[in-house]
Amino acid sequence: MALNIRPPKPEDFNDVFRMVTELSLHEKSPDLQISSEELKQDLFCESPSLQCLIAEVPEHCKTHKGYTIIAYTLFTNAYCTWNGRAVYLGDFYVMPECRGKGIGKALLSTVAKEGKEKHCAIMLTEMREKTPLIEFYIAKGAEDLTLTERRHFLRFDGNALDKLAQGAHQLCT
Repeated sequence: MALNIRPPKPEDFNDVFRMVTELSLHEKSPDLQISSEELKQDLFCESPSLQCLIAEVPEHCKTHKGYTIIAYTLFTNAYCTWNGRAVYLGDFYVMPECRGKGIGKALLSTVAKEGKEKHCAIMLTEMREKTPLIEFYIAKGAEDLTLTERRHFLRFDGNALDKLAQGAHQLCT
């Protein structure tokens, strides 16, 4: 199958957001905190805060619903003082009917290649729970740091982030 992996164009955004929604439903977390307008702005502004790659097949290979854009990934640049430059892999999604055909491997390899071209030493990602995607990553050489280094990913959001930010403001006045 001919596969084209490339950054999306603005006219591809509806397909990207369709897959973001599919991924959200697949992970049983349908309440997206970001609007399509915010994501579109973040992807296509002058200085984007994230990168995206899509996998596209020719028209004659489209899905049963007529889609030619069948996979995507979102990633950002990161930095780790132990290892240096890094790629942080966020969303990674291949439409269910297109899995098992090497599309995910091609997409992941492309992100790794882009990271290596930017002199990134590591690629990081996180998972909410044990899923087949973890096994996919491990099969490609990923190491589960939860097991080997007992690292935990922590998050501040919502009220906790607001409260933390307010504390900084009080100190600066």
